[in-house]
Amino acid sequence: MALSVYKKGQGTAARGAAGVIMVLLAIWASRQMWHTTFGWSVPAQVIATGFVAFLFGALPLYLILCHQTVGELLIETQQEMRKVAWSSREEVIGSTCVVLVTVVLLSMFIFVTDGLLMWLAGVFGIY
Repeated sequence: MALSVYKKGQGTAARGAAGVIMVLLAIWASRQMWHTTFGWSVPAQVIATGFVAFLFGALPLYLILCHQTVGELLIETQQEMRKVAWSSREEVIGSTCVVLVTVVLLSMFIFVTDGLLMWLAGVFGIY
């Protein structure tokens, strides 16, 4: 089990993003463990929190940097992301406007239909 970086210099953006996410997860998990173990003796609390920090911090970082399968996945992910044809700003704004208008119209339709059905249920004494 070597501790050298697998294919150093490749997939750095994907590995970096995954690393940042894992570090943030480790910080959050450690904080949660510290508060969950409140009331335990301090050594037990420190040991439990340290274990969680290792589990969610060091182990994932090892997998991101040194594990062959995970490294290949992240390298290939970065290569595929370079091939993506990203939409222009105008296309994104136009699509967003279409989605927002559709959501508003559908919400109004559901609101009116619900009100009509509630009124009909009241007329027939169902509700």
